[in-house]
Formats: sequence, C-alpha cells, structure tokens
Amino acid sequence: MVTAICNIYLNSDQKLDLFKEAIARVYAVSDNWLIYIRGSKGPDAIAYMKTLFKDFDSRCKVFDALHENNWAKSTRIMLKYSNYDYVYVFLEDHFLTSSIDVFTQTINEAIQEKIDFFTYSFFNIGVSNVTIGHLYPKNGNLLHSFILQKDTVTLLRKTNSGFYPLSLAGVVKKDFFIKILKIEDAFLLYVPWIVQVCMEQFFFAYPKNRKFWSQVNRLAIKLGIRFVIYPPATPFNLERSLYDIEESLLPTSIGVLKSELFANWDDDNKLPNSSLIKQGLYPFKFTIDTSDDSDIRGEEIALHKNQNISRQYYPDMHRITNLPIVHIKVISGSVQITAGEEHIALQKGESICGASNIPHTIEALEEARIMYTIDPKI
Repeated sequence: MVTAICNIYLNSDQKLDLFKEAIARVYAVSDNWLIYIRGSKGPDAIAYMKTLFKDFDSRCKVFDALHENNWAKSTRIMLKYSNYDYVYVFLEDHFLTSSIDVFTQTINEAIQEKIDFFTYSFFNIGVSNVTIGHLYPKNGNLLHSFILQKDTVTLLRKTNSGFYPLSLAGVVKKDFFIKILKIEDAFLLYVPWIVQVCMEQFFFAYPKNRKFWSQVNRLAIKLGIRFVIYPPATPFNLERSLYDIEESLLPTSIGVLKSELFANWDDDNKLPNSSLIKQGLYPFKFTIDTSDDSDIRGEEIALHKNQNISRQYYPDMHRITNLPIVHIKVISGSVQITAGEEHIALQKGESICGASNIPHTIEALEEARIMYTIDPKI
C-alpha cells in the first residue's frame, strides 16, 4: 500500500470543483490519507470528503494550522503519520485517466522494483518510451526504470533536456522524499519574481537560470541559506531539473510510465494537446448553462433535415485557465446536439451554452438555422 499526501491550497470554487472530481477518482488507492487543505475552501473540501466517503474517519487524518508558509515543513510533520514506505503526492489539478486498479498495480510494481520515484502524470513529457532506449532501461509490465547517476544526468542533458527527474506529480519512496524535504530546512530566501524575469530575459534563460541558482546554492548552503525561485508556501521548489539536481540525491532509481495514467486539466507542459481540456475530456459535461441571450452574434448556419456538423474549438495556448464557450441558438427548425453521452434537443428560440473544447455534433431534426458563436474566454 501507499500513503497519500494531500497538502494543497484551495481558494476558489473552480479549485474546489477540480478537487471534488480528482479526489473521487483516486481515494481508493490508499487507506492512509494525510490531509492538510489551506485556503478559504478547505472546510468545504473536508465536508465534501466526509459526505462522499463513509470510511473517511478511519482512512484519513486531517491536519490544521501547520506551517502555512512552508510546504516542506508541513509535509514532514504529516509524514510522521505515514504507515507505508511509499508516498503518493495528490494534486487536485491532475486527473486519473486510467483505472484505479491500474494505478494501484503501477505503484505496486514500483515498490517491488524498489523504484525511488516515478511521475504519474505529464505522460511522455521529458522522457518517453521511445526516447530512453539509450539508457537501456529495465522493462517492467507498467514501468520502465533506470538508475539516474552523474553520467546519466550529463547524457540526458543532451538527449532529453526538458526532463525533470523529480516533479510534484509523483509517487516516491518515503525515505527519499524526506531526504528531499530536508534540503528545505535551510533559511529560504525567495528570489522575487521580477528579478527572475529580468535575469531570464537578458542573461539566464532556461536552463541557465537553473544552473545559476544551483551553483549559488552550493555556496549558500554552507551558510545555512538556500535561494528558491518559488514561494516556500508552495511545493514547487522540491522539483529538480537535470540542471539543478544535487549529487547528494544520486544515484536514484527512476520509473517511466509505459502508458498514460493521469493528465493535467489545463496545462500541456510542452507536449501539444496533452491536457484534458485539449483532449476534450474536461469538463465532464458539455453543457455549462443555458441562455436565451438574443444579442449574441456569430456564424449563422443553415442545415437540411438530417444534416449534421461536428465542431470542436480551443485556443492555441499551452495553458488554458478559462474554458472556451460555445453558444448555440436555434433561429428556426429544431436540432439535436450530441456530445459524448449527452443528447440535447433544441427547438426554435431555444439556446444552450457548452464547453467548445468537447467534440460535439449538431444534427437538424428538420430544416433548421442556428447561430453558432464561440467565446474563447481569453
């Protein structure tokens, strides 16, 4: 089994909705949930879990008033209550796209093979099944694995420069995780965002920025200081690229998924069309709300009886934070809209709003004219 760590910040209805969808899919993976939810929506999230999961009290330990400004310190306290040797770091914006059984089997394989870390999401980003052959990985049922050491890091900088050996969306051996967390015990100095932007714009674009701060921290750590590029209240400083991973963390065994387990809801992270939104898998219903706004204007489309058109739209941006909306209004006749398992019939004068990134088909039940309008929500 695995311990599940949920140390997140929820401060909006959108974040709360994501949490509700994500937690329901993965709850069964562990009977040892350690939960610390900061932000205004924390009580709502806990209340939702208690309502949804009748065994909440026996499987979950809820924390309160830990180190709100230091994610690493809070997580180390939580880990004192871990019952298992491996930890799954839950993130509310990554959704299980496979089955819970496959996820559990993947974790069990990592445990059996003594893998220190594998990224459960962002499939094929950084490394993939076809780009690690030169590492001669061990071939398991659900995971490849290889030993990351100093010479491997040097090689991967040439062949897979975007690979992050350690990321947030991970399943990690507990002892190794604590080793990473302890690095944050130093006095943390956050480099202001504007300083980072200026440096990256004129001197240190990626990966030079990572190299620079890695070199600085080699000296600073001797004084008990560590410069970080993200606020310590967030977990992002725990991630390691090929350019700033400490030698003290090597060698380590890294797992690579053979098929997709999770996907981020809105972020492609350098792999086009990999987010749930662009795959047309989020939101889980096409219908967003209904509206009879007669002032909206777009493309007027005439359809013969039984004629249909299929549409899908999303903006060409690597991260989409606002769902693109389509407004469909029937000017005359009647139509049926089909999106996945949804079938919506509209008569003259009726209209509907839906998520335009979800593939949808409009069929005329009789000769019809519609107004089809897209709002990219940029």
